[in-house]
Amino acid sequence: MAGKKFYNSDGPSAEDRALERFADMLIEKMETLQSDWKKPWFTEGSMKWPKNMNGREYNGMNALMLMLQCEKNGYKIPVFCTFDRVAALNFEKDKQGSRKPVVDADGEKLPLVSINKGEKSFPVFITTFTCIDKDSHEKIKYDDYKQMSNEEKKNIAVYPKLQIYNVFNLDQTNLKEARPELYAKLEEANKVATGETKGDDKMIDFPAVDAMIEKNGWVCPIYPKHQDNAYFSISKDEIVVPEKSQFINGESFYSNLFHEMTHSTGTEERLNRFKQGNGFGSAEYSREELVAELSAALIASRYGMEKNVKEDSCAYLKSWLGSLKESPEFLKTTLLDVKRASSMITQRIDAINERIEQGLDPIPPKEEKREEDKEAVAKEPVFYSNIQYLQMSDDTNRLDKMDASEILKEAREYDNGDSIDMDKTYAKAVKYPGDTVIAEDDHYAVVNNNQVGGTYDMMRKVSEKDVRDAINRYGLPNDATDDVKAVAKVMVAEEFSKMATNRMPIFEMNNGSVLYVQYNQEKDTMDVGTATNVGMSVLHQFPYDHDFNLDTNLEGVNEKLTEMTVYQAEIESEQETENVAEEQHYHRGR
Repeated sequence: MAGKKFYNSDGPSAEDRALERFADMLIEKMETLQSDWKKPWFTEGSMKWPKNMNGREYNGMNALMLMLQCEKNGYKIPVFCTFDRVAALNFEKDKQGSRKPVVDADGEKLPLVSINKGEKSFPVFITTFTCIDKDSHEKIKYDDYKQMSNEEKKNIAVYPKLQIYNVFNLDQTNLKEARPELYAKLEEANKVATGETKGDDKMIDFPAVDAMIEKNGWVCPIYPKHQDNAYFSISKDEIVVPEKSQFINGESFYSNLFHEMTHSTGTEERLNRFKQGNGFGSAEYSREELVAELSAALIASRYGMEKNVKEDSCAYLKSWLGSLKESPEFLKTTLLDVKRASSMITQRIDAINERIEQGLDPIPPKEEKREEDKEAVAKEPVFYSNIQYLQMSDDTNRLDKMDASEILKEAREYDNGDSIDMDKTYAKAVKYPGDTVIAEDDHYAVVNNNQVGGTYDMMRKVSEKDVRDAINRYGLPNDATDDVKAVAKVMVAEEFSKMATNRMPIFEMNNGSVLYVQYNQEKDTMDVGTATNVGMSVLHQFPYDHDFNLDTNLEGVNEKLTEMTVYQAEIESEQETENVAEEQHYHRGR
């Protein structure tokens, strides 16, 4: 969402400086890995996940950078605090709320804790939220928003904002000398507990993850099989990994699994990272590999394990380095995705760990689906995708003599398993006058038309999810069928509705105008206008480009709006004011 742009004459913003520092650290790490890709992302676990002084863990994005900072500078404890938090260690409040120096059991003042001379802080991103009532346009406290029911929240627009805070590691302070007991306590609390080892073979066990595999406790099934590849299948929504015994140690098995689990979080119904045009070899595909690598490295480190660069990911190191050097936005969006994916995985693992510690079943038994739920699944829309069209007599004569089961077997042999052709995928098998379905089972349908020379249309039956996956991976071709285009429109409408629930897309233009945006599913356009008592008054319509995601379409709409003269009035006015001021100054100077 774009608004007025303000430029800092003193240089880059705090966010830009933080991202630049983050990029420098990642580039340095990747250049090390590029020279020796067998090195781990992080040295074998010697500390826990970074926290603040109150014990609250930093999120994935900040945790990643703070761990790199600890490793680079040799910090022993992954605890960070602001300057004010360090200063607060020297004081306490009495019953009246007055501040007084901290004393020991004998009433003697404790030595002052301070930042060591010459130490420099490190930036972290903290997200704050502005909540606006959609009707009254009044601000609401975020704490009040969290207490609302889901129905009440629908009427609140929430705008997240990243802010920069500067922190120091405890080893950048004199805490060890001034408060040795507190330092020792924090050091002990932040030691890593590694997995359980069977004998001397380094084949560690991770009970929570083992239970997740065995009892289908992840968002999709995980199948260890005796083969050589680890992968996540989007079409089947499943993870396949080699058996643990095929890896050199348990850490390698689990860290590779974390990589594939990260991929599994990217589907549309989860974190929705798989956008149009992100097939193999694309820039988005490479970026997804980086998200998976960084997330897996973070998760492995959290549980005291090493994570080496996946061998088939090494080819992307050069691409990642180039993107980091060229685009701060690449780093920002990537780290946000790492944060979301790693949080989703660690929250699940921690929940299972907690159940194990309490002596409970790691994975609660799943409730049997109700009959109406089963019927709902069975009624999922079916689409028919052409795999072979036969119209020459040499091909069709033999089909004329086959029964239904033989024709279906023939259809299976024609199907080479390729992705669906969106220009040949329909909501119904019958499309033209004279079409007749002569054979059909759960997977295929064969349509015959005797009116146009005895043609046979071999069709694979696919789900709406298959159609959606194809659109997400390859975009929407211009020659896609109307049925496929209808699915694409529904997808955009759903995504827009989901976005509007959290934050209503609003453009604040340079002339002070406030413009609202909505997606017109019928016309497949982005409609822009002003709010009225009876709804939105549409001023502009822009065709939706299905080759790009919703955010990119919104950016494109904003660019087109800012180019319109009517919304540039304020800029011109400011420029005229500056010109008049300069002219007056010039005349006074004379």
